[in-house]
Amino acid sequence: MLREPVARIVRGVVFSLFLVLVPVAQSVEPGQTQETSEELSPIFDRANSVWGYADNTGKIVIKPQFSSAKRFSEGLALVWAGGVHLDDPVTKAFVKMGYIDTKGRWVISSRFEYYFFDDFSEGFVPFRKQSAKWGYMDKTGKVVIHPRFDWAGNFSKGIAPVILDGKCAHIDKTGTVTDQSQEILERHSRFEPDNRGTYHRNPHPSLCS
Repeated sequence: MLREPVARIVRGVVFSLFLVLVPVAQSVEPGQTQETSEELSPIFDRANSVWGYADNTGKIVIKPQFSSAKRFSEGLALVWAGGVHLDDPVTKAFVKMGYIDTKGRWVISSRFEYYFFDDFSEGFVPFRKQSAKWGYMDKTGKVVIHPRFDWAGNFSKGIAPVILDGKCAHIDKTGTVTDQSQEILERHSRFEPDNRGTYHRNPHPSLCS
């Protein structure tokens, strides 16, 4: 006769323990799980041949004003200003380029000294000095790894591919080489463009990963 009441008590105790031991999923407000910056997309003003940014509803957030604009990554986007065509390596040297925040404010500027090609990855971005070596900057524009590479790629899990002394290598976030091939890469002919649109004699970066 007591089996059913006892069973109910046991079930109640088990259910109570379940509520205590199993973590309850917290509700997340819309937009909390992703950065607003990643929701901005480049838009092109055909009438004036300039680029700006709009949010995911189509509302213009940063008015069209750039001669070229890339997507946002880690809160910053690579843009060019100056109103000149960017398909010529000479005119590129006279174009202001760098990274803006989601308000359209310049955070990093080339100062006509640096070339930028990539999105930020793990807080770092590779750059190339005019006709010189590659290094890395952080999101404030500070040079964190001195330019000494023939080419530099994006960081992933704390490691980035580089070309050093004509050889493929990898570095950590201190700039320390973690490994390097002994094979010398074949070099480009003079002024041959690589897959990033740059004209130089450096080894082809796609050979290293």
